[in-house]
Amino acid sequence: MAHIPMDDVNTLWRDTPQRDWSAFHRTLQQHKGKVNGISDALIDLLLPIAQRFAQSGQPYPNSPEAMYELLNQQIRALR
Repeated sequence: MAHIPMDDVNTLWRDTPQRDWSAFHRTLQQHKGKVNGISDALIDLLLPIAQRFAQSGQPYPNSPEAMYELLNQQIRALR
């Protein structure tokens, strides 16, 4: 089953200081295609989730742990 590891969440949290879904979406796009780091397959799963959250007004998580739970819940729902 696919999931986003906590290390990847911490990286994305650190690289998104604006703390909103639009900025998170941009961060994901910046990570796509890099040799090391977060897999492109995982980024492809997360991009539409981030876009949907931005459009719906979903509150941005207040910690990396909360983001980890929210994103993995969304990924599990895709299966």
